[in-house]
Amino acid sequence: MKKFAFFLMKLSLIAGIFVFLFWQAAQDDAFKELFTLKNKQWEFLLLAFLCQLAACSITMFRWKWLVTALEIPFTYKEAFRLGFLGLMLNLAPMGIVGGDGIKAYMLAQKNPDHRARSLASVVVDRIIGLIGLFFVATFLIFWTDFASREETLAKGASHLVFWLTGISVIGLAVILSPISFKGRFEQLIDRIPFCGDVLGKLTRALLLYRNQGCCLLASTFVSLFVHLANGLSLFCVAKGLLTNVPTVTEHLLVSPIANLTAMIPLAAGPYELVLNQLYPLLTGSPKLGIGLIVALGFRFISIFVAGVGILYYLASKDELRQAVQRKPG
Repeated sequence: MKKFAFFLMKLSLIAGIFVFLFWQAAQDDAFKELFTLKNKQWEFLLLAFLCQLAACSITMFRWKWLVTALEIPFTYKEAFRLGFLGLMLNLAPMGIVGGDGIKAYMLAQKNPDHRARSLASVVVDRIIGLIGLFFVATFLIFWTDFASREETLAKGASHLVFWLTGISVIGLAVILSPISFKGRFEQLIDRIPFCGDVLGKLTRALLLYRNQGCCLLASTFVSLFVHLANGLSLFCVAKGLLTNVPTVTEHLLVSPIANLTAMIPLAAGPYELVLNQLYPLLTGSPKLGIGLIVALGFRFISIFVAGVGILYYLASKDELRQAVQRKPG
């Protein structure tokens, strides 16, 4: 009942955000431009799809590298199957928690002797994705001088990105440093009530990556292209749906800032809300609704990309059934 109540709470929160956004859009006739535009530029929408597909593919390559770095047998085919399965579940109300959870579970079921390492690969993959997001956002904020704008939202978003980037750099340096984490540190984690044993195993698995510096750095580097591809996809969506849109650079800027909401375990809502608030800063228009149109277009393209995942899911449904039915080792 608690899980069901939590699920309903998430659905209600998502629905509430969208009701608020559509109400805002209706106040200033933001959808009028979309409905009066007779000819959509389908070539840009196709390019948006290809950019998102490329971004998702890079994340699956990245996860494969992180898994094999821990000496877990894993092929690119398996990475794409489980990766697309996770992508589909990311569109469900539970958000990234559901997608990452099924990836870690499936990998652990195939490798029962490396369950902690399987979970560690998913956690580190998510962390590296966020670090890449922070780096791209920080660079573009400096490049466009976004932090010097007078709007409170611009200053607040910029400072948040700077803090998160600094924290992530320190964390990455600590993991790669030669300082020993054994002894009291691990003992303190092991003594945490109820979950100390699990957290201890996960921590030791995460620290295995400290000997994989090249893998971590390469994974962080390719993450930059993931977020650049998502920004290009956002720009192509805007070009495909609207007449006058901000520049490519401005879309590359707002895309990672809006994607910071990926840390919130909701499938939809926060991204649309943030992008809808940021878009008027780019257009110089007080309209609240144009950003929602672009965000919804981006969301629909994501669903089409997940359609590719459905094909992979159908191709691997026997594998999924066997893994679920297999008893824990």
